[in-house]
Amino acid sequence: MTLKQLQYFKKAAEAKNITQAADELFIAQPALSKSIIDLEKELGVALFDRNGKKVALNHNGEILYKYAQKIQFTMTDLENELLEYNKNKSAAVRISFRVASRLLPDILKTYYQLHPDAALILYQVNQIAKTQPDYDLELDAVYDCNDKKLSRDNLIIGKTLNGQKTGSSVTDTLKNKKKLLEERILLAVPSNCDLAEKDKLYLEDLKSYSCCLLNEYSSLGKMLRIRFREHSFSPSIIFESDNPHVIRDFLRLDLSYSFVPELTWQCRQHHPNLVLREVEDFSFTRSIYLDSPEHGTNSPASRQFADFIADYFRKLDERTGL
Repeated sequence: MTLKQLQYFKKAAEAKNITQAADELFIAQPALSKSIIDLEKELGVALFDRNGKKVALNHNGEILYKYAQKIQFTMTDLENELLEYNKNKSAAVRISFRVASRLLPDILKTYYQLHPDAALILYQVNQIAKTQPDYDLELDAVYDCNDKKLSRDNLIIGKTLNGQKTGSSVTDTLKNKKKLLEERILLAVPSNCDLAEKDKLYLEDLKSYSCCLLNEYSSLGKMLRIRFREHSFSPSIIFESDNPHVIRDFLRLDLSYSFVPELTWQCRQHHPNLVLREVEDFSFTRSIYLDSPEHGTNSPASRQFADFIADYFRKLDERTGL
């Protein structure tokens, strides 16, 4: 049984006349008759009551006609889905990276190796920018302070820190987000500094040492200052920037300490001069989330990248063994 046989059968059933059906199908009448006879032989039952060129479905034919309709609808859905997929698969995916910029070159290299025809549009917008571009996906961070005094919800989201979502609940804010990775925020100190050798570190131990930090225009910089105030601690800041790359370069000078994300900044891999330590009375984590906003396209291309980025961060976590 072929789709063409079902198409011919369905047309004959609807026209109730072999000659008329053949005309509508633009085929010869004998070819249509032969196709229907071959179908009946294959099924082992008659499908029509015949009266010359006129035909009428019998009970067997009514059963087949019911399923022929379902098959036609399924084929139409299949064609539409294939059309939609091929229309959107090469569409550019708009992605906002608010965090993990250190990983961006490797993310892009790996993705384009897997999908050389992909089209991505990337944004890195300042956290306090008044206007934000439309995007299909966004990487952002949520900070968990393990400190009930710090905030009503005990979670600080990058956008919330800058007043864009003040008063919104954490549950509402995370509704469309997928957690990719959780990492600690650790103290980074030069390996030649005596802080690197201490058994345990506390904020009090840092008072006489110089510090470099992300400024308050970044969510991490804002978060650190909130925590410092909660602990009545005033770091001796000798350099600050809104650019994580600049902070990492400054740390190469061995002039100061800073607080850095444990995994996504890759200090262990790229900064052998640094030692990462946990401060006993100043511990908190951040989670990297993938956001799929309601205004995004949710195209096959954006879903493809979302699946890729989830797998990328899973493998990153596995490689670190942390």
